[in-house]
Amino acid sequence: MRYVDTGEVHKDFHLATNETIDFVLSEYGEDFLYELFRRTAQEVYRDIYKNLKAGNFKPLLEHWEYYYSRENGKYEITEDDEKVCFYVTDCPAVRHLKEKNIPVKKSFYLQMIMLNKAWSEGTPFLIDTKIISEGEYRMTLRRRI
Repeated sequence: MRYVDTGEVHKDFHLATNETIDFVLSEYGEDFLYELFRRTAQEVYRDIYKNLKAGNFKPLLEHWEYYYSRENGKYEITEDDEKVCFYVTDCPAVRHLKEKNIPVKKSFYLQMIMLNKAWSEGTPFLIDTKIISEGEYRMTLRRRI
């Protein structure tokens, strides 16, 4: 896997993300925020995006598994002929914010929603991101019909 961070995890990254998304959204709007996430998904994570365009979702799934496992997130993966579900029951980022008594901003989840939308652009896949509750969500990847 190409995108691997090693060494200590600085969890205050999650605090910065929580605040930054809200700031960018309020100062520049949703279109600008989406453009930032689109560039991140398609240019920074270029190999994942190229694989998705070629019909291969495995690098994205490996990426999700690596980062959630790295911070002891709780998730389960189910796969059948029609879809792959990455169901998160304990998001490590949300857990960290709650442990610090920092409210999770509603806009915080836009990072997943927008990255997944951008990753699926121009690919044979759709990625549906459903927020179930604070720190619990499902990302479902399926082929376009």
